[in-house]
Amino acid sequence: MPGTTVVMSLPAAATEWPGPVQRVQELADSGLKTLPPTYVHPSPPSRALAAAPIPVIDISALTTTTNTTTPGDPLGRAQAMRALLSDACRHWGIFHVVNHGVPREVLASAMSVSRAFFSLPASEKRRYANNPVTYEGYGSRMGLDPDATLDWNDYFFHHLGPRADPRNKWPRQPENYRHVISRYGDEIVALSRRLLALLSSGLGLPESTLAEAFAASPAEQLGATFRINLYPKCPQPEAALGLSPHSDPGVLTVVQQDRVSGLEVRRVDGNDGAWFRVPPVEDALVVIVGDQMEIATNGVYKSADHRTAVNGEKERMSLVVFVNPEGEKVIGPLEEMVEMAGGERNFDEMSYNEYRKFIRVLGVQGKSILATRASKTKYPTD
Repeated sequence: MPGTTVVMSLPAAATEWPGPVQRVQELADSGLKTLPPTYVHPSPPSRALAAAPIPVIDISALTTTTNTTTPGDPLGRAQAMRALLSDACRHWGIFHVVNHGVPREVLASAMSVSRAFFSLPASEKRRYANNPVTYEGYGSRMGLDPDATLDWNDYFFHHLGPRADPRNKWPRQPENYRHVISRYGDEIVALSRRLLALLSSGLGLPESTLAEAFAASPAEQLGATFRINLYPKCPQPEAALGLSPHSDPGVLTVVQQDRVSGLEVRRVDGNDGAWFRVPPVEDALVVIVGDQMEIATNGVYKSADHRTAVNGEKERMSLVVFVNPEGEKVIGPLEEMVEMAGGERNFDEMSYNEYRKFIRVLGVQGKSILATRASKTKYPTD
């Protein structure tokens, strides 16, 4: 028996940002010595954080089968890696992957062309200014609250697929941007599909389960979007955030960090609210569990509450691929997961398009938006 489909109300849709948009890169380049008040967080985070003990998973040891070991692996290394992967999704919602199969030159080219975009003249970047309807293009804020504290970052956001021709929102400069990012997107989405198969088997389910849960049909591809985050040098890094605490609305998020630390995460099964640093690991990609994964697995895999710190000495950049459900797909707990929970359905249903409207209108707000999906009812499974 399916859960209740939830309809929640939002303010009327807006097509423009609430007031002029200030580009953070331009502020940083102006040489200002103190933060404008709109960027000062009322409760600035502590910077004396321990490194998160999240696993670095060598997925070359893993196959997309439910066997406990792989051929030539008599010591069960693959089994150990699978256990680490499942444990990370249950307790942290975040992990590193190495030997992931994405060529180094693809990673390097994507980072290089992204830096080249943000090195363009301001007038060229403004040609791609975004709006709060889809967020596609060049942006500098999230949410529509005119009194919200702003984050210290600029970004460029666009679709990767599965739309037939999404590239009308992609920048035309640098000239090789479209070629490089198309290749990058293909590689990261292929990696994500492999991870979904491994995560399905980690739940004791057929490998195709999660990918099929998020696609419109078995023949459809998952959606994917791409975001370049630029965090310029900040005159008062102790008072600001690059991105406020949030969980990602989609299925999986794959992040390429540069060599400047900034990503921070809160352990999702902890009760002390402590934050931890996620320092860059050479040749690794960071994988973050999204809200739709937590919903589909009935809360077994947990989305990560994470944020970004800024730096007073160094600029930072990250490249982010969001793997998402098909927009009109209604997502709720998988029946297999409800059965495993003895009939308890922890989340109600909602289409992904409806869900992400809350992020676009309200901005990033920890995991509070996911909490609105929590079911108040237990449903029978027969």
